[in-house]
Amino acid sequence: LHGRAGVRRLRGEPPAVLYCPDSFGHPAILPDLAEGFGYPLILLWRGFGGRRSPRSDMVRWRGAAGASVMVCHLPPDGYEFGGSLPMDFEGARSRWAHIDAVMTPRSATGVALILNGADHHARQAGLDAALRKLGHAAAPVRVLGSSLSLASNALLHAAAHSRLPEVAGELRDSYGYTWTLQGTFGTRAAQKRRNARAERMLVHDVEPWIALSAAGGDGATRALLDAAWRSLLTAHPHDTLCGTSIDAVAAAFDARVSVVETESKGLRDDMLAGLLDHDAERARVSIDEWRPAVVVRNSVARRRGGVVELSLKSTVASIAVGPGSAARQGVRKQQDEWCVDGLPLQILAEHEDRALTESPRAYPKADVVRVAQAIGWLPPIGGYGVRTIAHVAGHATAVLHPVTVTASALDNGLVRVEVGADGAVTLIDVVHGRRIHRLLSLERSRDVGDLYTPAIRESLPVGPPHRVGIAHAGPLRGAIDVALDGGDDRDAGSVGISLELDANAKFLRVRVRADNRLTDQRTRLRFALGSPGATTLADAAFHPVLRDALAIEPEDAVMEMVIPTAPLHRWVARISASETAVLVSDGLAEYESAPDGAVHVTLVRSVGELSRHDLPERPGHAGWPASTPAAQCPGPYEACFAVQLFGANSNDVRDEIDQFAEDVLLPIVGETLRSNLLPPRCAGGLELHGAGLAFSAACPAREKDWIVLRCVNRREVVVEGAWALGRVVHEAMIARLDETPITGANVSAGVITFTAAPRAIVTIVARVV
Repeated sequence: LHGRAGVRRLRGEPPAVLYCPDSFGHPAILPDLAEGFGYPLILLWRGFGGRRSPRSDMVRWRGAAGASVMVCHLPPDGYEFGGSLPMDFEGARSRWAHIDAVMTPRSATGVALILNGADHHARQAGLDAALRKLGHAAAPVRVLGSSLSLASNALLHAAAHSRLPEVAGELRDSYGYTWTLQGTFGTRAAQKRRNARAERMLVHDVEPWIALSAAGGDGATRALLDAAWRSLLTAHPHDTLCGTSIDAVAAAFDARVSVVETESKGLRDDMLAGLLDHDAERARVSIDEWRPAVVVRNSVARRRGGVVELSLKSTVASIAVGPGSAARQGVRKQQDEWCVDGLPLQILAEHEDRALTESPRAYPKADVVRVAQAIGWLPPIGGYGVRTIAHVAGHATAVLHPVTVTASALDNGLVRVEVGADGAVTLIDVVHGRRIHRLLSLERSRDVGDLYTPAIRESLPVGPPHRVGIAHAGPLRGAIDVALDGGDDRDAGSVGISLELDANAKFLRVRVRADNRLTDQRTRLRFALGSPGATTLADAAFHPVLRDALAIEPEDAVMEMVIPTAPLHRWVARISASETAVLVSDGLAEYESAPDGAVHVTLVRSVGELSRHDLPERPGHAGWPASTPAAQCPGPYEACFAVQLFGANSNDVRDEIDQFAEDVLLPIVGETLRSNLLPPRCAGGLELHGAGLAFSAACPAREKDWIVLRCVNRREVVVEGAWALGRVVHEAMIARLDETPITGANVSAGVITFTAAPRAIVTIVARVV
């Protein structure tokens, strides 16, 4: 959407081709994305073409939701195959002989596309003359200079009269054909986690609040949202987010994501204030009328309650600024006990800080504030609902399944966690009667690879874990800290985890805080999730996928050995005949499923070279050689995981898994608004109803006064669905992914009903007040 809009602003029209010639593999949903934008052709290279693929340069790719799209597959040399064409006839004849030998055996239609150019190259000088020379050398074959649009039309016309092989699923196997480069998911891991958090904030905690505001956001708001997305999107391609770039590019990534984080928070806070009718200008000049309240928000499209994570603030003293301000600093106020009306509280930590009360037409008011990180217990609140709760004492509601904590155990009646004297962690699912011994273990290995490809060698010593002590004593959150030491090497740094169990929670949260001081190594956390022979179900774009270990022929491994790791989207599950165990990650992007049922997640890979030529795993340079000392990832890093046990794999269990991931990654949260002027109130409201329907997006549409509501049917059957909005909807249309209307949708007051075909992505555009 952003790319196409950018081209059109320059008075161009992008070709109807989903063009991804150098992605390191492709998700199973890609054909459905192409169809959703009216693109009948995908052009790609890596991830396809190995011995297990059809021997054809054109195939049909069937998507997870049923789309069938043509694929033009590039030759082994990819998008550089037609670059730097010779200017002399002998050179052209030699080049054509090579082109013919490569392209003809795989030609399915008699029409071949050869790209002229290369990564970071300007357009070839003298291209027309070079094409004439190549045309003479190729006769009687016709060689035509073309645009991508004209070429795609020719390919599609030829393919319409050909019987093409069909493929389905993820494309992550081009072993023996070209480098697949599946080893980048753990490269610069902290940046991948940071990107996931920023993207999740925009999609789930910024855009929906804008969609719920007047007219789906005014022009200024939409412009600011576009700017935030532009900053994030420019941090993605093409070797940036995957980490295969020099350190200067990585530094630019950090700067861009910092912008996204700041802009996203500002947008979200503005939208919440608007929904609650908070007048920042009046509040700035009416300090004596402040009625501090906690603003609680539920950033998922379903009703829920329970534990809420709170950031509480109270004013300690006013801060004066400007000439003579040294004598005008405020007197410190006596601080009362923390209280929020009706919410049982557990204070986790306190500190003092400074806070600004902003106003668009005045300097901010500065204060010293007392800040508490706390846990509260909240009655159910509607999907995408926001409410204010006064900072006053009130009758506290009852807590379901509170946590009891001892020196060696956490227990809420649903889940029990035991920590042995040796630090070994046992997870017990009381409801299902299941037990996992030695749930966690740390592992380190020497990694002599580069940013493209890990080269794992000997194991490095890791000392035994040991229990540290109680961090939080309940009843809303219990936590026990465990140290996972770096062995005898004191220079290895430290890895510590906090085992956290909340009231009424069915999952265990595992929070990692570490300090890396090693180089040329990989550190992973092993989760003992399943039994030997368990299959792997992994979350992916729109739909989860089943993944099996890939085995290739020895002759294919000469070019590149199989990388056993895989992309970790939000969660990965190990499934056996009667049980399912699920691991959620908050952004670290690489896992490996082991034959014994365990899942290994990469915490950090430390390598210092962009590309090495002498790796047995991938002989030859994958990029230009350059030192990348920042990619050794020195210093502190964090990660957060959660584990939950379920019954046998079923549609209902998959719905529960999706809700589990939402509860971990998008908890109910609240933050004090010290300058609140109004009595407690509720606002917002957006809920998705229908078994098997998963939220995808709620955001401003490209057309003013319209919003987009998108969901995906995870089931293989037709599902009747509904979006319930807390506002008036004038009209609604079923649309393609690119917001092109298809047909009308049923609207009654603030409810839009629709029918979702099996595994379909359903996009609705709605005109709102």
